[in-house]
Amino acid sequence: MNSWENKFMKSKYPKRNFSLALIFSFLAFAFLLPKNAGAQIFKVDIPQNELCLTEENIPFSLDKVWDSVIFASAAATYGSALFKDHVSSKDKYDPSKIYDKDDINSLDRFFMTGYNNTLHNAGTVTCIIATAGIPAATFLTESACGNFSGQNLFDVAVMYSEAILFTNGIKDWIKIGARRERPYMYFDDRDQDGIDSNDFMYSFLSGHTANAFMGATFTSYVFCSYYPDSNLKIPVIATSYLFAVGTGAMRMASGNHFFTDVLAGAAMGSAVGFAVPFVHRFFAQRNNSQTGDSSKKPQLMFSPYGINVHMNF
Repeated sequence: MNSWENKFMKSKYPKRNFSLALIFSFLAFAFLLPKNAGAQIFKVDIPQNELCLTEENIPFSLDKVWDSVIFASAAATYGSALFKDHVSSKDKYDPSKIYDKDDINSLDRFFMTGYNNTLHNAGTVTCIIATAGIPAATFLTESACGNFSGQNLFDVAVMYSEAILFTNGIKDWIKIGARRERPYMYFDDRDQDGIDSNDFMYSFLSGHTANAFMGATFTSYVFCSYYPDSNLKIPVIATSYLFAVGTGAMRMASGNHFFTDVLAGAAMGSAVGFAVPFVHRFFAQRNNSQTGDSSKKPQLMFSPYGINVHMNF
């Protein structure tokens, strides 16, 4: 590994660097992509069962008002966590403190191990693949084959940006509140960089695992919704979760997380990865059922007493 790679992998805030890079990448993709792009780079004959749902039956839709609220809430969640972490006092490493494995519950104690830098980096790679590689490859490939419109790509990119912000905001707030020391602190093999940067205090919950399972759940749910009859559903789901599970396993095997850290991260990431597109399914259903009745559209009203959001179902 060259010096630049080592600096990124072992920087003071490696997961934050990765999270911010993902967020800005998907935001740029969402807002710079022409809505009518409709790419068809590869001229292929697509079987009927592999075709994307038509616009009349589109499973997800954006809403200008509600997505403004959702995105602002997601950004506020993440931004406030970053600010809180920046201004709060840090727990310094106390060399005199004795770490006793018997203080750990039996389940976590069974899986805990010392620090392994190789597995640490491997877990970061699998996380990147699960969170960025597979979602991008899945939907961009369909677009390149003319089987996923530019509008669909835009919708997915916005939803995914919201999911990334929520996942990392919730993750950071939980880490700040929990202040759980990482498993490697109970062994002689420790991550000295993690100790020097006070990252050793942020074991619960696993951010890598949360992002990986968010990506896997989002990709699986959204792909199956756009392509309900596709033979690729099982391969997409299996591949997505293979890398997500691998990320969790690497985080434990590298000594960075306890089993319960990974379990909680997987649960939280999966919940966000499902919830964000699920909300947008209601927007699509409402749009499909409306016949131009503006009274059913969401309204955002400002007054001296606050902001009112009104929506009829």
